[in-house]
Amino acid sequence: LSFFFPPLLSSSSLQDRFSRILKHILTQRSYYPLYPPSEDMMVDYEHFYPYASLPVTPDLLITPSDLKYFVKDVLGCVCINPSRLTKGQVGGSYAQLWVQPQVPGAQRKSPCIAAQVIKI
Repeated sequence: LSFFFPPLLSSSSLQDRFSRILKHILTQRSYYPLYPPSEDMMVDYEHFYPYASLPVTPDLLITPSDLKYFVKDVLGCVCINPSRLTKGQVGGSYAQLWVQPQVPGAQRKSPCIAAQVIKI
């Protein structure tokens, strides 16, 4: 598509903001904050590394937010934003997952996960 219409496409139109944030989380191997944190962010580095680091890329990452719900594969990790269960007096959405566990002793493969976001 960019070959035919290069001036009409920008890098932000090809990938949304939340996917970029998830890529940063997975590549920086840290839940929060994105590195470097803002100057007004208080970070307890004594507890940060044991509790906020990601030593490996997870098979599944659930990141609820107020943004629109989605299920995406980001760098081999199934990322889910179920949004909020309720939004004031109105129903929101939730995620339903089906996970097929690894066979003990077998070579590790891509995660076998099916996900569905259901609106209330």
